[in-house]
Amino acid sequence: MNTVSLRGICAASVFFGIALCLLPEGREKQIASLCAASALVLMFIHCFRAADWESYALSLAELRGASDAISASADAQGRQLRRFVIEQECGEYIWDKAVELELEVRDVAVGTAWSEEGVWVPQSAVITLGRDGARRERLSSLIEAQLGIPAARQEWRFEENPG
Repeated sequence: MNTVSLRGICAASVFFGIALCLLPEGREKQIASLCAASALVLMFIHCFRAADWESYALSLAELRGASDAISASADAQGRQLRRFVIEQECGEYIWDKAVELELEVRDVAVGTAWSEEGVWVPQSAVITLGRDGARRERLSSLIEAQLGIPAARQEWRFEENPG
């Protein structure tokens, strides 16, 4: 159905509406009303028969494909965002615990992996300290207990001078 057909239907509806308002009540108005309704129905049928259904179907298929692509892209971006949030929150947890244990924290980086359950889980941690503190083992055990990162996947780095 194109815009010319729609404009014609709208114009005919306005014309019929005005004509019906001008007619006096009675049998003539009922016959005119029936004729107007029949004409509008025939115009709709003609518009639908003249429509290019093949191009409509192609356009619809293209729109579905675009919709699927957008949905897949949004899912991927959502997964990456959830990964980033988990890495940041776990990094903040390690940083806060290191500060509580009075360790000189320079940097914390947490790596994540996609689990079989379909979520991101902390996989590894790289903790950079100003010096090797006596409470490092306590922090390591907290990381393992609270975040599930075993000591074997915790990398400890030490920097004497910042920079």
